[in-house]
Amino acid sequence: MATTLPKPDPAGLSVIDEDYDLTPPARRNPYLVKYERYIYGAIGLTGFLVLWWAAVASGYVDKLYLSTPQDTFTALIDGLADGSLAQEIAPSVQRALIGFVIGLVAGIGLGIAVGYVRIVQQFLEPVLLFFRNLSLLALLPVFVVFFGIGEQSKIAIVVWACFWPIFITTVGAVNGVEKILLNAAKTLGAGRVYIFTRVVLPAAIPGIFPGIRLASANAFTALVAAELVGGAHGIGIYINNAALRYQTPQMYAGIITLGLIGILVNAVMTGVEHKATAWQRGLTNK
Repeated sequence: MATTLPKPDPAGLSVIDEDYDLTPPARRNPYLVKYERYIYGAIGLTGFLVLWWAAVASGYVDKLYLSTPQDTFTALIDGLADGSLAQEIAPSVQRALIGFVIGLVAGIGLGIAVGYVRIVQQFLEPVLLFFRNLSLLALLPVFVVFFGIGEQSKIAIVVWACFWPIFITTVGAVNGVEKILLNAAKTLGAGRVYIFTRVVLPAAIPGIFPGIRLASANAFTALVAAELVGGAHGIGIYINNAALRYQTPQMYAGIITLGLIGILVNAVMTGVEHKATAWQRGLTNK
């Protein structure tokens, strides 16, 4: 039975014509609470596949431009089984990984220098602001001129795409370290090196990781553009060749492969971030 309380009127007298229901809300199913993310995700994915199939099956979109989900996944499985698609994965992952690591080192290194050393920021800020706003596609001919159409140009394009999100978030994270932490360390007699290694860097790490995750996604986005420059192997080359031959299922199979690799990379980076910032969650939960 619901518990009711009288509602006070503006004059301070109690009225009983309206009651408040203080019955606690029904408890949610613990199974749904635990797995609702996956349940809703599966429903959303199913709905997307149904709409995709309906768009092609109804004739609204020609099969020449969009293959059905069945044909696409058949081409994906066949490509992985016979090696025509599987052999393109390793070269692409290698290029993306090398470019990402170089961009990571350069982005964090220069970001710390710009964010922590004031005079470096004043000198480099106008130049970096200019290059930051340049389109990657506009720079493709420049990379080809300097590095040719071999591996160097592809890796350089990935480095460029990965560098900027890491650099920008690193500068922001270093600049955003709370002054109270720095002042407290100085008050206790800490030196500049100690403050940098024991205060600034640990406090900035959580703010740097969003840029690292974004850079890992950019690595594979830029990789497709890089591989279109030229080359013999790679997922981007596989997708482009399938499009030129009007092999629509194979083209979308390559795109799905690229997306699945991106999801896997994001999961790995999320796990790394979870481990690296566990100490911060421990502090904020207390």
